[in-house]
Amino acid sequence: MKQINLFLAFALIISLSACKKEKTTEPVGEFASGVFVVNEGNFSQGNATLSFGDQDFSKVSNDIFQTVNSTALGDQAQSIGFSNGKAYIVVTGSSKIEVTEDDTMERVATISSGLTNPRYFEAIDSHTALVSCWGDTSDDTDDYLAIVNTDNDQVTGQVAVDLGPEKMSKSDDYLFIAHKGAWGTNNKVSVYDLVLKQIVSVITVGDRPNSLVVKDNYLWVMCGGEPDWTGAETAGQLYKIDINNNFNIEATFDFATTEHPGFLSLSGDNLYYYLNDKVYKMNTGDTALPTSEFMSYNGMLYNMEAYKGKLYIADAADYQQEGFISVYDLSDGHLINQKNVGIIPGDIGFNF
Repeated sequence: MKQINLFLAFALIISLSACKKEKTTEPVGEFASGVFVVNEGNFSQGNATLSFGDQDFSKVSNDIFQTVNSTALGDQAQSIGFSNGKAYIVVTGSSKIEVTEDDTMERVATISSGLTNPRYFEAIDSHTALVSCWGDTSDDTDDYLAIVNTDNDQVTGQVAVDLGPEKMSKSDDYLFIAHKGAWGTNNKVSVYDLVLKQIVSVITVGDRPNSLVVKDNYLWVMCGGEPDWTGAETAGQLYKIDINNNFNIEATFDFATTEHPGFLSLSGDNLYYYLNDKVYKMNTGDTALPTSEFMSYNGMLYNMEAYKGKLYIADAADYQQEGFISVYDLSDGHLINQKNVGIIPGDIGFNF
């Protein structure tokens, strides 16, 4: 009897060991968790690149798309988005999207058909994404959202929209699209219903809406206004829009005529934006613009993103040499790290 029990125990151990081996997970790639920086590169020179750093940017790897795939990224890379374990790198000048595994950067597809001057990628669900597209920049009437099937990485249709669709922000039921105006100028925000799958409202805001975020039931839109060089300068404005009340504008915050803010982003309950070499912080419950800055920043700021208690600033330097990323702690504004990346760093994508 003892011999039979010993045999059964030994068999059970062998069986459990086999089960454990079957559940072993595949190794995770070196880009599985961190911050991606899309380096635009110079116009018509095809020198766009992609950089990657850890959350604090204590370590950075540059030109990772070229390194992994032995081919250049393309001309004027604009942005990056993520869906289903894949990264979607939008390359405006090449009118394409490079699709890679998001943890290894190995290319799995190139989407080029159905895209003309693509700008930003937004995943809608596990099967679909929308990409803002300028269309032909000489035609003010052909701008659209490209519908992308993220299962087979093909463009399956279009949604016609107003001039110059740019950045997008998603809430539970809606996608909001800022219309800055492409090579022209615009003052609209489109509302795309994710259930009805159509544009259900177009909101008139200030001139050149450049960034937007959603917090709870409110959409915040930053408008830069018309700059001085246009000969028809207008003030920047910040809009607070009630999503649950027919997209009514609940509050408008006016800047001076010569003030042109940008790069609105959100971390926790605080909004952050950039104006005249200063970063400002504003709680979403505030009823007036801040009168003093959160921190100063003197440089060629090209993009700024607040995310999970940190502020990431992309600086284009002289627009010819490598730019750099500076990471600040939002608790007190102190510099955590600063690292060189590629030429004209722009969009910053978080994948952790």
